[in-house]
Amino acid sequence: TANNTANVSKLGYIGRQPTTKRNSDSWFTPEVYLDSVRTVLTEITLDPFSDSKANDIVKAVHFFNEQQDGLSQNWKVSDSCKVFMNPPYSSGMVKQCCARFVEGWHQKEFIEGIILVNNATETKWFQSLLNEATAICFTDHRISFWNSDGKVVSNNTRGQAFFYFGINANFFNKQFQKHGYCQALDNDLYTRW
Repeated sequence: TANNTANVSKLGYIGRQPTTKRNSDSWFTPEVYLDSVRTVLTEITLDPFSDSKANDIVKAVHFFNEQQDGLSQNWKVSDSCKVFMNPPYSSGMVKQCCARFVEGWHQKEFIEGIILVNNATETKWFQSLLNEATAICFTDHRISFWNSDGKVVSNNTRGQAFFYFGINANFFNKQFQKHGYCQALDNDLYTRW
């Protein structure tokens, strides 16, 4: 504006609906975290809730877009499928997506996976992930996500957590400790296989 003050109606961030049309589910994961994910998983075989623009950054071998509906798909896209998921949050989608991830884990649709979610420890879906994952990283900062227009989304109101599912919890912890506090979880992975 003319007086060098920000026009609040044009700011967009978590918890506030901007006046310009933005997809509230398009919170793209920055490359620095995806590098850590790829190091742990060696590849991202599947990103079940994505699109072609996000996959330019994620570089998953396979992804499901909104029309393909990752909730209803079989996630076993290969015998050694490894999943990375940063779920959509609108209309309670995070709850459904996390439940689908846990279901896929139990159904052995993938052998290893990492989920990036808000640090919402009070929610049932977060507690469910805590009861199933083999390691967790609580970020020591708030992630500045990117939006579909390529801009950094500022003023994130929550911290985040990465959940790891697999047999390499110690390796996950070593790779993710640069992002925050990491801890192996006492969930009995070996009864699953």
